[in-house]
Amino acid sequence: MNNKYHHIAIALAGVTQSATLIPQLANTGVCNRTLYQISLKSIFNTSPKTTDDVYDGINNIKTGLETLITLLSSSQKQQVELLRYLFGTLSITGKLIKNNQALDKIDQRLQRISGLYSAMNDEIIGDHVDDLSYSLAGIYSDIISPLSTKIKVVGKAEYLQNTLVQAKVRASLLGCVRSAILWYQVGGNRLQILFSRKRINNAAQELLKEIN
Repeated sequence: MNNKYHHIAIALAGVTQSATLIPQLANTGVCNRTLYQISLKSIFNTSPKTTDDVYDGINNIKTGLETLITLLSSSQKQQVELLRYLFGTLSITGKLIKNNQALDKIDQRLQRISGLYSAMNDEIIGDHVDDLSYSLAGIYSDIISPLSTKIKVVGKAEYLQNTLVQAKVRASLLGCVRSAILWYQVGGNRLQILFSRKRINNAAQELLKEIN
């Protein structure tokens, strides 16, 4: 996995996978629990040894890779909403990574939250998922959201007015941002999505074959 585009595809699949949770929550009030917990866990994984270590291996971003391949290779008219969340978080992250003060504040808040638990493993995240959702949503609202134009979330009012759903949407957006930071760190930039789509697509397909 020495190809630069493999690392870019992994990070972009991470953004995409977290982004898929937002329309689920906004339209039904619930989302895929496993994928949501993977997203939350990635937020706390701030010192990974490798790109795929952020997600505890590429197996955990299979849905993200599949969705990314669809986005890159098919008509995007059906995927407008997902693309909006994807590009919105890439844009806001571009501003965030230039703001050391905001990054330091996020790091401090994450350390404070982590300090409340014995470890940040699957079992603890599963047992405390709602509390963690509110805590992470607070980070998004307080630190990230003010950096740029707000990302408009579209869905059913009955769910969007629910405080836990709101928290989970914001925590999912924070999951997108965490993967977008990784994407920038491994050499990702927005022009690649326009001009290197085939390379990213091929890399994502190779990674998917590795999983299967």
